[in-house]
Amino acid sequence: MRVSRSPLHRLRQISRHLSPSPSPRSTSSSSSSRSLSSSSSPRSSAPTRPWIFTTATAFHGKPPYVPPPPPPPPPGTQPAAAAPPKRLAQGLAADHPLLRWRDEIVAGSGVPKEVGAGHDWFFVEGVPEWDGEGEGTKGVVLGVADGVGGWEDSGVDPSHFSQADVVCVMRGAGERTGGKQLKELLQGAYEDVLAEEGIIAGSSTACLLALDAETGMLHAANLGDSNFLVLRPQPATELPPTPPPSPTPEGETPPAPPTPTVSYRVVHEQQPQIHFFNAPRQLAKLPPGVSKQGAFDDQPRDADEVAFQLEDGDVVLVVTDGYSDNIWAEGETTRLLDLVRTKVDAASPRWSSASEVDAALASSIAQTAVNFARVVSYRRDVYTPFAAEARRWRVKGVGRGGKVDDVTVVCAVVRRGKVEEPVE
Repeated sequence: MRVSRSPLHRLRQISRHLSPSPSPRSTSSSSSSRSLSSSSSPRSSAPTRPWIFTTATAFHGKPPYVPPPPPPPPPGTQPAAAAPPKRLAQGLAADHPLLRWRDEIVAGSGVPKEVGAGHDWFFVEGVPEWDGEGEGTKGVVLGVADGVGGWEDSGVDPSHFSQADVVCVMRGAGERTGGKQLKELLQGAYEDVLAEEGIIAGSSTACLLALDAETGMLHAANLGDSNFLVLRPQPATELPPTPPPSPTPEGETPPAPPTPTVSYRVVHEQQPQIHFFNAPRQLAKLPPGVSKQGAFDDQPRDADEVAFQLEDGDVVLVVTDGYSDNIWAEGETTRLLDLVRTKVDAASPRWSSASEVDAALASSIAQTAVNFARVVSYRRDVYTPFAAEARRWRVKGVGRGGKVDDVTVVCAVVRRGKVEEPVE
């Protein structure tokens, strides 16, 4: 087995799959974009917000588990009857609004319904500007939730908890009262999930961000091992030459990736919260009658809070651990953004508006990030963050290689707009 020589070696293998344009119906994952310019209605006396956030999402669940075939029976005996497949259940009816909403999103994504986003879910919700006649937004709340897969062993569908949590967060974020702190928002969503009789049990991580369109401030609350990155562009004046591409197994040499014109650097990487290896902090709901003794008892108040000043051109990535367990922030995510940005710039007509370019950039970053994480997750010859964490905890039986998991990426491209005078 040939061992990867560097993170760049891995990026060469994905660079030929980079797409500069949005691909909302990709067969490999979902990607869609929207721009939240936070501008006011002409009838409003409120000023135009100076910060613009263009967002895109991409996701792909891991393949369904297929148990290995049973060993052949001893000679002269009949094979044992196959056990029926385990059915994962919750208490939600098939026509429950939550499931209809989820199925509509997956149906429009191009991802097979049986795969969807797996146990992950995500949201992007504009915060209403004010209680008058304004039709703009004063910012955006976005985030991801990752249902803990261990509940499958108990016959519980982990995805329902994370999806319900997201729906409740969106409902709270969209209220016109606004101004809620993220921990308060998460607390309200958690209480709503606990009160939902159709959610029998489950648990989930949560990573929530609020981007303020007036100040450009990022506020975050993170519980568990989903996380977020902030990457900042700078002129690519001192980059080393782009390494030549590696030959394919068939002996073909793919085209060399372009030399970036802009270089990104990580200015913030949120650290995960874990109890121990592969056991993140999580909001949980236990089945009726089950003792809480020995169970995780994490609460929204345990989330880490972050406040961070954004700058023009920043890229914010909110990801589940299907991405962060497989892809390094430094050297891989940064290089990925370099290549995507170069592709988008080269493919965008000179007359393209800034909003069109940002939409293409956000969509291409989200899509490529999901594709790259999925490729790496199946490889056994790479040293990933998951392998490094297993080594740190001295876990036996986990060596090199990626971790096959659901992958979700929410991308926001930050732009500093012009401040217009209020309309009289």
